[in-house]
Amino acid sequence: MTGRRRYHPFFALRFMRRTLLLYLVPLVQVLFERDWAALSTALAQDAALFCLLAAVSWVMLHASSWELDAGGVLRLRWALLFSWERTIQGSQLAAVQIERPVAYRLAGACRVTLYPALLPKRQAVTLCLTRRDAARLADCLMPAPAEETYHPAGGERLAFVLLGANSLSTMLLVWLAMRQGDSAAEQMAWQQLGQAAAWAARWLPAGLAWALTAWTFLFGLSLLRSFSHTVRYTVWRGGGVLASRGGLFLRVERRFRLAHLSCAEVRLSPAARLLRCYPVYLTAGSYSADDPLFVYRAGQEALVRRLLPGFVLPPRGRLRLGQLRGRSLVFLAPGGGCLAFFVLLLLVASWALPAAVPLLALPAAACALWLAFEAEGLFREGAWPAQGRLTFLRQRRMSLRCVCVFSPATALRIRQSPWAVLRGRANLTFAYPGRLRETVRSIPLADALRCAAFLERNEAYDPHHPL
Repeated sequence: MTGRRRYHPFFALRFMRRTLLLYLVPLVQVLFERDWAALSTALAQDAALFCLLAAVSWVMLHASSWELDAGGVLRLRWALLFSWERTIQGSQLAAVQIERPVAYRLAGACRVTLYPALLPKRQAVTLCLTRRDAARLADCLMPAPAEETYHPAGGERLAFVLLGANSLSTMLLVWLAMRQGDSAAEQMAWQQLGQAAAWAARWLPAGLAWALTAWTFLFGLSLLRSFSHTVRYTVWRGGGVLASRGGLFLRVERRFRLAHLSCAEVRLSPAARLLRCYPVYLTAGSYSADDPLFVYRAGQEALVRRLLPGFVLPPRGRLRLGQLRGRSLVFLAPGGGCLAFFVLLLLVASWALPAAVPLLALPAAACALWLAFEAEGLFREGAWPAQGRLTFLRQRRMSLRCVCVFSPATALRIRQSPWAVLRGRANLTFAYPGRLRETVRSIPLADALRCAAFLERNEAYDPHHPL
């Protein structure tokens, strides 16, 4: 169908990038012994090594080829000292991702990643092709004629930007606070108590100001990254494929085969609840998205169902104290342990180092918010069949994840500890194709058995069900 095609020269640059450390080997003696007279010799060795690796890359480039036949089978070949061939059936692909960073666009290249439906993520295939070959390969392997199109605009786009930056900024804030605290602890360990107190009184307020300034700067960078992701962003569905395209600095196109879709989840983070806009993430085969596919406002569930036919949210229930009967308090262990640790530090600091109290109050407040979301998960986490689908709620960090399972190859595993047997509780693990797993903790055993019976009846996973 395409005939034998060569990869883009950037295919060889991937090998050159992996060998960058080799260029530092001749310079080690020069740097550690300060033998500057040998610098010219080391640079000559680096030049010879570069020429050798460039020749190897050129041989690899011309020994590799790819071909797509009329049956939709992609053949990747290597023929040098020995022959090697790998075949990929287009119908068994769960997702295709095409990336075009700025450097790739200048060279007319694309990075294409193919995610099989049943293999783990480490066995995904990455190819460097020309722009025309990448578009042609994606259209042949996973055609997506536009039947239903969605363009985020106005409030949806603003929510997309804020929610895309939310998790990154929160992570960096906690990391900065912890790093600043580690720096203070290191100084206190090397000085006497009186000198440490004087040092803390002088520098900790400045350190706190530095941490907040750095967090503001990094939050702005994350907003810029998220905004660039939404430029010219489009989501469309057609031909049993859900696709998205957009980006400014890094242009990314993703295509998901709905027949191999593992699950779709809505993450209720603090920012999502305040904005009343909810991001949707997809998992297909070995592909697990780090960025949301799209964002919808409260009351726009019909939009989600148009783009994702068969999508169902878990049933909503009120928080009831009766649901806590027999439930393990392990939900509260991470956040509660961190909060107790920082509260203890605050009590010690209020007596010994009052200047450190503002610095320690910042991570303590973050841990208190984390504990509040864990308490919500203690009430609401569970799994239920709903409207022909398996659904579950899972609390993770500061988000409550509402998941709808699509994959017909999903397996369930029910585990009980001796304590859980006495309490009538169990952990239910969802195992998706691609060796991805998600565990719902300490749910009633009756709910777990109901999900297993539902899956055995195979009512939700009719292979002829139109997606």
